Amino acid sequence: MKFRTLVKTTIAATMAAAMFQAPARADDPVKVGVILSLNGPAAAFGIPERDALKLLVEKHNAEAGTRKIDLVYYDEQTNPTEAARGATKLIQQEKVQAIVGPTIGSSALALMPIAAAAHVPVLAPVGAIPVTSKTSGYFPWIFRTCTHDEMLVAGAMELGIFKAGYKRVAIMYQEDAYGKNSSTYATKLAGEKNVEIVSSVSAPGNTVDLTAAAAKIRNSNPDAVLLWTSSPVMGASFMRAAKQVGLSAPVVAAGALVQRSFIDAAGDAANGVMMVSIANWDDPSPKLKALDTLLRSNGKTPAGFGELLTTAAATALFDALKKIKGPVTGDSIRDALESVCTSDSPYLDGRICYTKDDHEGFGKDSLKTIQVSGGKFKTIAGN
Repeated sequence: MKFRTLVKTTIAATMAAAMFQAPARADDPVKVGVILSLNGPAAAFGIPERDALKLLVEKHNAEAGTRKIDLVYYDEQTNPTEAARGATKLIQQEKVQAIVGPTIGSSALALMPIAAAAHVPVLAPVGAIPVTSKTSGYFPWIFRTCTHDEMLVAGAMELGIFKAGYKRVAIMYQEDAYGKNSSTYATKLAGEKNVEIVSSVSAPGNTVDLTAAAAKIRNSNPDAVLLWTSSPVMGASFMRAAKQVGLSAPVVAAGALVQRSFIDAAGDAANGVMMVSIANWDDPSPKLKALDTLLRSNGKTPAGFGELLTTAAATALFDALKKIKGPVTGDSIRDALESVCTSDSPYLDGRICYTKDDHEGFGKDSLKTIQVSGGKFKTIAGN
């Protein structure tokens, strides 16, 4: 109840404030709010997201004659209520014209009514399925810069479950919009293929002891386990617990776990885990090597998935700003984003494409199948 009251109050205040914002001049810097998890369970994503975005915008500003970008940061702390507060503050006080973030799907669902009411487009690095629902009322104002979870779940189920012929599957998922909706979709796909879901267990993303959960899944005798979490903490916790209780079924995990912190925390318990993702830092493409060089030359070590998501956001935003003639507003950025289709990004292998009816961004051409082996992520050829 308190959260709903907060959202309703902040929407009303944001709409009132937006009505009195003076239009920016054509050569004014574009103010972009950045709402990311710099603390909390999702900080493993949020900090790399911030670092990549900051470097890319600095590079853009050094090379751009006009359309420079000012970033204004807010730490959502992996907390939807904080994300809503952050959107209100950035829109009302900082007068941002667009927002990049937040880090988690639950936070995106919390702040989107506020951003939409103020006509501020949001480039959201989240995979949660409901975020881009066309029935939400705020669909025109949100643009996904992450792979859509339905696409990732379908890829993981097809390549890791159906192709292998597994018929009994257990699901371990993260307790938030991301995990719950992905689990529901995986269950639907399993039913279509006559695959039985023998156990379904959930836990918060910051859980450090999943021994009981792993034992429950072991006792259900699955052929394979679908591990769906964006948290390296939870992913590593489950893999260690699985090893401890003797759960030997193969694990197919969310692509969000393709980051060094997962392997570092899980150790040899991570070996054999398969996932579908958009990049592999241990086996980088030429474009990913270019992003790696940019990060390392500025003292940042690539951590995993997060850098790619805000790289996608920056790429789309830069392209959109080139299309705008005259003053930049939230409305003009939104309209320009709907015609973005990047094909020459120096850092992304897949394209980011939006239309009026499709705000998903990445397509299936971006996906790679990856497996942990010997403490490294290895791309599996031919998938």
